[in-house]
Amino acid sequence: MEGKDISQQLSEFLRILFRGRWIIVVSFLAVVGAVTYLTYRMRPQYAASTSLLIVVRDRVENAFIDRESVPASRTRNLNAMEIVQSRMIAEDVIRSLADSPYRTELELMQEIAPSGQPISFDSRADALRDMISVSLQKDTDVLELTVVAYTPFEAAFLANAVAEQFYKYSLQSARGEITDIRQFLEQQLDMVRGQLSQSEEVERSYKESQGVSALDQETSALVGQSADFHARYNTTQTELNAQLRRQDYLRKQSAEARGTLLEDIGSATSPLIIAMQQEIAEKQTRIATLLANPGPGTDETVAALEKELETIKAKLIEEVRKVAGGSQSLDPMRTSQQLFENLLSTDVEIKALTARAEALREVMQNMDYELERLPQKTLVLARLTRDREVNEKLYLMLTDKYEETRIAEAGKSANVQIIDAAKPSTKPISPNKKLNILLSMLFGLAIGVGIAFFLEFLDDTVKTGDDLERIGLTVLGTIPLVYTDQIIRRLKKEGRQFTDADLHRVDAKMITRFSPKSPVSEAYRSLRTNIQFADIDHPKHVLMITSAMSKEGKSTTAVNLAITLTQTGSRVLLVDSDLRRPTLHNFFAMDKTYGVTNVLVGSLSFDDVIKHTEVEKLDVITAGDIPPNPAELVASESMRRFIELARSRYDYVLLDSPPVIAVTDAAVLATRVDGTVLVVGSGTVNKREVVRAVGLLKNVRSPVLGVVLNGLDIKKIYGSYYYYFHYYQYYYYYGSESNTKKRRGPSRPEYQEVT
Repeated sequence: MEGKDISQQLSEFLRILFRGRWIIVVSFLAVVGAVTYLTYRMRPQYAASTSLLIVVRDRVENAFIDRESVPASRTRNLNAMEIVQSRMIAEDVIRSLADSPYRTELELMQEIAPSGQPISFDSRADALRDMISVSLQKDTDVLELTVVAYTPFEAAFLANAVAEQFYKYSLQSARGEITDIRQFLEQQLDMVRGQLSQSEEVERSYKESQGVSALDQETSALVGQSADFHARYNTTQTELNAQLRRQDYLRKQSAEARGTLLEDIGSATSPLIIAMQQEIAEKQTRIATLLANPGPGTDETVAALEKELETIKAKLIEEVRKVAGGSQSLDPMRTSQQLFENLLSTDVEIKALTARAEALREVMQNMDYELERLPQKTLVLARLTRDREVNEKLYLMLTDKYEETRIAEAGKSANVQIIDAAKPSTKPISPNKKLNILLSMLFGLAIGVGIAFFLEFLDDTVKTGDDLERIGLTVLGTIPLVYTDQIIRRLKKEGRQFTDADLHRVDAKMITRFSPKSPVSEAYRSLRTNIQFADIDHPKHVLMITSAMSKEGKSTTAVNLAITLTQTGSRVLLVDSDLRRPTLHNFFAMDKTYGVTNVLVGSLSFDDVIKHTEVEKLDVITAGDIPPNPAELVASESMRRFIELARSRYDYVLLDSPPVIAVTDAAVLATRVDGTVLVVGSGTVNKREVVRAVGLLKNVRSPVLGVVLNGLDIKKIYGSYYYYFHYYQYYYYYGSESNTKKRRGPSRPEYQEVT
């Protein structure tokens, strides 16, 4: 059963597709045509890509991120992707292109838009950002920078320009703090150079004016020692100022990354941190004291103390990191690892240099006190000599520091490497004509199928016998649709001569009369058989043929059914009981002036209104004059006697009644007959109306034998294949009534027209 249900569902699905084939075809052609037109009208776009490798060379950062290498690396790469696509980089590229010799070849740098409006700097930057896309290659630190433009040259040129600006930004960021310190040392070096020249000139002038050439040995040693400590102090101050300047630079970066980062590090404290800071200060003081009073083994002791200082500073950095890292306000992984480490080491270095400066300043003050005890003339020369020596030593120290910083700056490289430069592409990436057309074909089919199913959902009319069975009705027969002009052409080709009577029969749709061996006639004979065997224990002799609405073919069905009943040898009476819009007289070209109404009102007898037809054993009683009160006549006792008299004289009595829903005549007449046959026009009445018609008949307790589906367009609903192999086989078997010779193949099908 389940397999049968699936087969039925698939069959219904295919029938819906077939019925909506023209909608599907039109939708398909419309979508494909529109997409094809737009695709070929679109301006082609080209893409160019360059590869960028994000590298990390900083030892401190590597050591710090070993614990969380994957998240840190991913964060660094994502940051790089955002920077490449940032407005800052876009604006730098636009500025660099302003002086480019290829400016006129770049559409991005046009001065006037196609609309005639001038293009602003911000608009160019926004346009460039829209052209840029960046992707990260899987499991690598390689970024693929892609630029899309309307020409291959512009796409490649802009991709390389963006990569170059990103490289410059990365290089500037890597050298930032070192460059700042180098510039500071350069300023200090210029200043000390001037002070040295001035001090040398003053000393020389004083010696010449006072007639002295040099200090004695003891005073010279004291001056040299004082100058040495002044130089050490000045050097320490310079280093301290450089670290403070570096701290200011890092403070600006901290403000962008996390405004409280420096305060969090500076406020990090614990008893151990305080103890280590005091120990650093004590050792700096001891070193200064040893240097002021040198003796055997002083150099070794100072070296050991300085080594201990480095160890203590390393421990202090680690302790501050632990305390600061445990603070809720600081999460190093949410900030730059390098920034965190630099701030931490700078803060510890500033504290150590401050302690050294204080220790040197105390020793220096003691030595200056010793110099003040010299004679005035010697004191002045001693001061001038000391100042010169201080400036000399300071100048030499600054020169060394400056060269070291300059070398360090030159050694700093960007954390970006341009692996592959972009090259112009020969093929556009958009529009993809083949893909667009393929997708439009799929989309057009989908739209067509969707519309077909949607219309099928909205269409509630009865179209097939399956629709009637789904609402619980018994299908007695299915009558195909016939086009009479095709019938005439086919029969004429077979050599049949048509009289006026034949043409009238064709026009009247009496197909069982002029083509009794056709598949449509076979369908009527099948209907006759189903009615006869509907209740074999209680044969039905008086039948009412009706429909839910008008124009469903009930009269045509009644006439052809009556003819097929006579073919079994039965005497049949066909009564036109539609006293409002009678039609039976048209089928037989009869006069309708007297008929049923005359019998019911008593003006004529039953025998007076019987009209014989050219069909053997088939009599017809037309409606007669149209009365003003049809419902009362149908419900009268005269109508009951009329039907009983007809029953007694004929084997079958067929009453062609009005539609059930339109008037009450059919419901009243249904109580006087043995059974009712409901004719349903395929595609002309909806399911609700059929159900309502059956309900009205059941309300008066009329035995409804079943439903006849009339005017089924088999080719339209099922297709030609179904028609030829399931209906035309009857015609092929029986042959034509005018030519019994077996044919080689099927001729054109016949169709029943609905009235």
